Amino acid sequence: MSNNAEKISVIVPCYNVGAYVEKCLLSILNQHYTNIEVWAVDDGSADGTPAVLDRLARQYPQLKVIHQKNAGVSAARNTGLAHAQGDYVVFVDGDDYLAPDYMNYMLELIHKTGADFALSTQWFRKKTDKQTPRPSMQTVSPAQAVALLLSPNVVVGCWNKVYKRSLLTRHQCRFNTELFYGEGLNFIITVAQLAGKIAVGNRKVYYYRRNNAASATTRFNIHTLQSNTQSLDLIEQNLKVRTNDIDVMLTLHRSLFYLSTAVRIQTAGKTRTYQTEYKKCMAYVRKHFFKLLFKRQVSLYRKAMLAAGCLCPRLLAKMDVIRRKRIAAQSVGE
Repeated sequence: MSNNAEKISVIVPCYNVGAYVEKCLLSILNQHYTNIEVWAVDDGSADGTPAVLDRLARQYPQLKVIHQKNAGVSAARNTGLAHAQGDYVVFVDGDDYLAPDYMNYMLELIHKTGADFALSTQWFRKKTDKQTPRPSMQTVSPAQAVALLLSPNVVVGCWNKVYKRSLLTRHQCRFNTELFYGEGLNFIITVAQLAGKIAVGNRKVYYYRRNNAASATTRFNIHTLQSNTQSLDLIEQNLKVRTNDIDVMLTLHRSLFYLSTAVRIQTAGKTRTYQTEYKKCMAYVRKHFFKLLFKRQVSLYRKAMLAAGCLCPRLLAKMDVIRRKRIAAQSVGE
């Protein structure tokens, strides 16, 4: 795409990502599509992040840096949104990075479909990942998008997506600052319900790092249980559309999250410490297992995972330790 008439605002929340953020920002600043502005929001980092951001800002006029006291990733993204002036908005996490054609591809999804909100269902996770062999593009309704975003087939974060800024501005879409986990899912479900049309592609243009030990999705923190539960409760309360697919995916999403939390409690050796939370998580999974077992929307793999969790959570916990080590070893990025 050679037409650079439309500006894209890229918002990068940064907290203690000094080891990764230069690669991230350079991947944005060196996009084939050049009409971009980048808002890097330093959320009170205590490492070398501020110095890296300031140095790069002196070299690249498209990069604007905002330093603020630590207030969480939702507040950092909201700060970026308050300053964004582009026609479109893209979010990138500070420890991830982009393929050079990311902006071109995302705008292609928008332009070819007339959508307000576009996403790719695929991304680079492992060093050995190859590009999607059969690219596809489709449009879906808000109800279909909500079911898709709640499913395990799409990453729950706000990244790997593009939004018309006019849509976000018109409806005052912002991140819930009371959430520090599940905030991305809450945001994209809200936007999907407000969009007139959503475009869905499957080309890989985003590199999702999974070897950052300090990441919120990597380290164990029991408070993520409360935050994600609150996020899912808010999503359910604020649903403007309700279909059978949405109900199934919401139950599946809760079940998989609660099973993951129970497994993480076990692998951290905190079963006694968080006995109440552990029992609540497992009770939910076991209560809803048979409901999900007979649902066509749930894959055999997910059914097998839930069955293993119900029958032998300790074995699943041991397997999870091995799985996480393998994920970190195979992750994209140095």
